[in-house]
Amino acid sequence: MLLGRSAECARLLALIDKARGGESGALLIRGEAGIGKTSLVSHVAAQADDLLLLSTRGVEVESDLPYVGLADLLRPVLHFLDRIPDRQADALTGALALGPAVAQDRFAVAAGTLSLLGALAEDNPVLVTVDDAQWLDPYSLDALAFATRRLGREGVVVLFTARDEQEEAASRLASIDTFTLTGLDPESAHRLIAEEGTAELTEREADRLLTEARGNPLALIELPALLAGSCDDDSGAPLPIGEMLAHTFGSAVARLPSEAQDAMLLLAVLGTRPLAGTEAALRAHGLSYESLETAEAAGLVVEERDGYAFRHPLVRSAVYHSATPVRRRRAHHAIARSLQGATAPALEQYAWHLAASGAEPDEHVASLLENAAAGAPETLAYPLASRLYERAARFTPEGQRKAERLLCAARASQAAGALNEAAAILDRALEHAEQLATQLDIRQLRCYLDVQRGRPTRSRELLRSAFDEAEKVDPALAAVMLGGIALTELAIGDLTAAHRTSARAVELADTAHEPLVPVRLLRTLMLLLGGDAEAGRALLRELAGPLASPDPTFPYPVAGVGGLCHLAAEELDEAHSLLDRAAYTARGSSAVGLLSHLLGTLSVVEFWRGRWTPSLASADEAVRLAEATGQVIEVSRGLAALVRTEAALNREEDCRRHAAQAMEWAASTELQLDAARALGGLGLLELGLGRFEEAVHHLEEVRAFSQRHGRGDGLYLTWAADLADAYVHLHRTAEAREVLDVLEYEAGRGHRPVTAGTAARCRGLLEPGDPEAASRHMRQSLALLSERPVPFERGRTEFAWGEQLRRQGRRSEARRLLERALATFERLGAAGWAARVAAELHAAGGTEVRPERAPLERLTPQELQVALVVGRGLTNHEVAERLFLSVKTVEFHLSNIYRKLDGVHRRAQLVRLLAQAAEAPEVSEV
Repeated sequence: MLLGRSAECARLLALIDKARGGESGALLIRGEAGIGKTSLVSHVAAQADDLLLLSTRGVEVESDLPYVGLADLLRPVLHFLDRIPDRQADALTGALALGPAVAQDRFAVAAGTLSLLGALAEDNPVLVTVDDAQWLDPYSLDALAFATRRLGREGVVVLFTARDEQEEAASRLASIDTFTLTGLDPESAHRLIAEEGTAELTEREADRLLTEARGNPLALIELPALLAGSCDDDSGAPLPIGEMLAHTFGSAVARLPSEAQDAMLLLAVLGTRPLAGTEAALRAHGLSYESLETAEAAGLVVEERDGYAFRHPLVRSAVYHSATPVRRRRAHHAIARSLQGATAPALEQYAWHLAASGAEPDEHVASLLENAAAGAPETLAYPLASRLYERAARFTPEGQRKAERLLCAARASQAAGALNEAAAILDRALEHAEQLATQLDIRQLRCYLDVQRGRPTRSRELLRSAFDEAEKVDPALAAVMLGGIALTELAIGDLTAAHRTSARAVELADTAHEPLVPVRLLRTLMLLLGGDAEAGRALLRELAGPLASPDPTFPYPVAGVGGLCHLAAEELDEAHSLLDRAAYTARGSSAVGLLSHLLGTLSVVEFWRGRWTPSLASADEAVRLAEATGQVIEVSRGLAALVRTEAALNREEDCRRHAAQAMEWAASTELQLDAARALGGLGLLELGLGRFEEAVHHLEEVRAFSQRHGRGDGLYLTWAADLADAYVHLHRTAEAREVLDVLEYEAGRGHRPVTAGTAARCRGLLEPGDPEAASRHMRQSLALLSERPVPFERGRTEFAWGEQLRRQGRRSEARRLLERALATFERLGAAGWAARVAAELHAAGGTEVRPERAPLERLTPQELQVALVVGRGLTNHEVAERLFLSVKTVEFHLSNIYRKLDGVHRRAQLVRLLAQAAEAPEVSEV
């Protein structure tokens, strides 16, 4: 047992024991340099020799080399790549520079890492250790963080260590349990000095060391030799522990022969390499394996299974930073020279070392890098292309060409899902852009990045400032910019402004004689939301061809906008078909940024179609993916979708929690439309529970938002029918009629049977004194609602009509309607609504039926998503690939699904249950 670390060892060993039982876990251990993080993890790893050990460490001089840490970690198990999906294996192979680069984003690499760890755990529990995570390259750290967050029942333990003062690594690992390792207790510190100290100290010197070292084990071992005889003064000045340790190691390096120092500097510059690679590099520069023997004898380097490693990161730091700048540049130049003639992705390392050597701008090198980056999209990874373009810009003289190469780097970075990196690159590009067209392109791309990151107002202002200039030189570009402005206005919720802007954008596109399908599609959406809906439908039909195969490279999410168009036109089956197909394609190609957007809209469509199980699962996954990829705008959209579905399902606690989160996200990102949608969901929740005053409170806020921004009522932001219902129950008839006017106006904008059906229901509710007129309106409502698959709305009309008939004394007719409404609500899982109907049915003389929970409602969102993908006929392996989970996690969820669903023990039975849940009940004539 390590001195003074029994509690820490016990905590880590508990994770190991859980892994042996098939449960995964992770921990981030933070602390100052020398506090014993590495020793603690190494000690625990030695106690877990029955687990497969994979380890890597961050290296300060390698932190700019993407995926170098992941390559080091996975190198021993690369022969298992054939166990994971081909697409993920190809992404890993390309990212780790082990084979041809392939088109992928960082999410595909992260998913491949997860799959590989899961595959390894099928044979044996796995222990992953990542030392000095603060120096691990961000690409590797993000991939490992992603995989760690999604581990479940594989039997994998991941241990990270990081220094206290480095916050970036901690922020990337924020969702992982963390504890801070502190110094040893006094008794253990005394024992460590006595057993391991490098010099005899006087009692006074020992006391000072114990006080100042604060239990830091490395300081207690290494500093006695430096402190011996140095504590004669009474100044009381604190010991600079970090500086003194660095000085101690630096002094030890300085005592080595010059050949050993040169070899250690080369080792520090090379970073983590296989043993054979290290020897080859040494020989290429006139050194040899024997050059490191004196360093090994001095305890500064150790030989490990895959190469030489420094005894402690401070040794590497001391070697690198104690060398003169000239010697460091010479070492980097020597390595760059050995890589000359390399192709991508090794070409990137050549450029990195060449830059570190202080090389001047060189157009030949820049062109070489640019040509490699411009390879065909199907053969080159977006992250690698971005980095190569950035390296090319580094070797480009100041001016226009540098800006153009940086713009290319930013586009590739955006495609890879690295939004913050892309924004930083664009800022640099703008500094060098000399031509107006390039400046405008930069501003436009920055706008879309800001929209994705939840800053639509900033985005709109950026484009407005550029639009006037663009209109003079390039009408087509100006039209696209106006489309972007309309998109931001729509995200904010200002339909009046978006309507005006989209009209102007189409005029410019016509002037430029350019089709610009996405611009016209945005105009279509505006017409359907708040203008001539029939004209919008006509445009939508014209764009059906391009929508069938949307351009994925266009800044607007074309398929997502198309789905919103069909939703606004109340064409629910068409919306589902387009979005489901697009989401399936995006999932297969790991286009995660787009996938979260599609799933957020698909959830809304599924809600209206009465398929609340997939609605809930899609919204939940949209939120998780959006959080993982930094798509801030999609987090609030997905949360708002969750709120409405949970409200209808009477999941009150989840509904209120997600509503609070949605409104918090919306407030911080200027996305008030999603806050209004969340409030609408709360209104529906209260309505279902029969709390009409509370429902009015929420829904009146939505109404005020809608009126301020020129919006009416529709299927995306819906409130009018719910508010009218609440007003009627509170006998606030005049206010209900005002809301009915909104519904009737919306129903009159073209053929909108859902809105027209809810308007007819409201008219019927407002005719209690005229039973014949009320029944006519209710019958009309059911007829209109039968044109679309909207079982919840049909059930609400049956409930309202049955309630009305019961109060008129027509109990037999009322029972038939109430029984059908109850059956509908029970099938949907609308527990609150079912309870209200059951009480009304009892009052009408019917048998009160206790509402039963819909079978699929027993599943968690993750289990729902697994069930739905299994329902497509996919194998566990394919489900894992599609949902970015490990196979073991899929198997675990499936076992829970079978346990929770009575009578379901096989895939075929699950598929049948899903098919039955998707069937809408027949509507009987009344």
